[in-house]
Amino acid sequence: MLALVLVVGGGAGVGFILRDKGDAQAQEQGKSATDPSTTVATDEEITALVDQHSKALTAGDAAAFTSIFDKKNAALVRDQTRVLANLRKMPFSEMSYKVLERDGRAEDSFGRGVKFTQDVAFVHRFAGIDLRPVSEWYRWTIEKASADAPLVVTKVTGASIPASGAGRSKTVYYPGPWDIWPDVTVVKAGGNVVLAQPQDAALAQRVASTVAGAATANLAYWKRNGDPDAQVPAGFVVALVKGKAQLGNLFRKAKANEAGVSIGMPAWRSLGDTVKIGGTRVVMDTTSSFFDEAEGISEISKHELAHSLVAGLDSAEFSLFGKANWIIEGFAEYVANRDQPIERNLRFGEGRAYLAGQLAQPFDGRLPDNPTWDTKDMTSIHYLMGHLAMRYIAERYGDQKLVAGVVAAYRSHGDDSEAALFQELGASKTDFERQWAAYVRRVLA
Repeated sequence: MLALVLVVGGGAGVGFILRDKGDAQAQEQGKSATDPSTTVATDEEITALVDQHSKALTAGDAAAFTSIFDKKNAALVRDQTRVLANLRKMPFSEMSYKVLERDGRAEDSFGRGVKFTQDVAFVHRFAGIDLRPVSEWYRWTIEKASADAPLVVTKVTGASIPASGAGRSKTVYYPGPWDIWPDVTVVKAGGNVVLAQPQDAALAQRVASTVAGAATANLAYWKRNGDPDAQVPAGFVVALVKGKAQLGNLFRKAKANEAGVSIGMPAWRSLGDTVKIGGTRVVMDTTSSFFDEAEGISEISKHELAHSLVAGLDSAEFSLFGKANWIIEGFAEYVANRDQPIERNLRFGEGRAYLAGQLAQPFDGRLPDNPTWDTKDMTSIHYLMGHLAMRYIAERYGDQKLVAGVVAAYRSHGDDSEAALFQELGASKTDFERQWAAYVRRVLA
């Protein structure tokens, strides 16, 4: 399944409108900062604090990295020491912290202490994988006890989605595995990286070879059929978790009901850049039935990496219903299963039951739409219908035309994705649905 947290506007990250509530206070701060009776956290102080943290991260200096945190809070210092150790294991080509929005009282004219929250972007890039730097957003609680006291970070959480935001996650790509795992096992396989907790190191080694195989197969398919000038990743990041609770609590905070997900992350400061999604993070639930055998791991890997492969081509424009799921999920299902006859598909029997009127709703010859995609007991069959739509396109128009149509859908405004695909095919939706429905009845008969 594909998951994107996309919102309207631009700024520090694609789709996020940043309104620094501290900006309106800046002039007043400039006037009062020289008054010895005033306690004020200036923009310059905050920027210096964040820059200091970036330098400590780059240097791997644990003492300097934790020096900004409340020394009386042993748990916080211990947690941030662990975060640094985990981050230093990541194969990043760049990493730094940047100042975002703040909220709360950053000035007191009577010399009392001040306390406010400051959002901070952790800007980073997996070497050879991310098309652009991406960002995870933290929310620091900062205190300044008096006019001449230093700034102290007393709490670290994930920043919530801005008011302009849209998406299921309650946070902006927080937490990463480095934030919440006691330790991280990093397994490299080709141009890919698999992340797991140490107790799952052996599984990560096995999965890494499968992920590498899936990446090779998907990239070869793209090379044969995709636009050679399009920017697509050469490798992928995959994290392994156990259970739906963990699946919904990595690179996001959301209720999860998938077996796996590809989370698209907006490029950092992408205004004017054609690449809006700078990278993706694939998270897979190792307790799902896909992990019962090697073939299942390969299927889910190909499916999620298919999402990640074309994510960088997404227009990332907010729309009411988003890109058509039957296109997005259907393409990933097709890429994952295209080498297998449809009779071997795990959903084949369910498809026949659908035609026989044995499911919650009967087959009506129409492509599933987004508002009804997750109707009770129908999501799985909708995946199959999307898959069969892609198979039909590939058989009638060829794989190059299929890929061109899917790319056109990704590059379109979300609500126009179907129209973009049908225009590329040179077909109307009415004619396509009629022909596709006949195809479905024939292959599932």
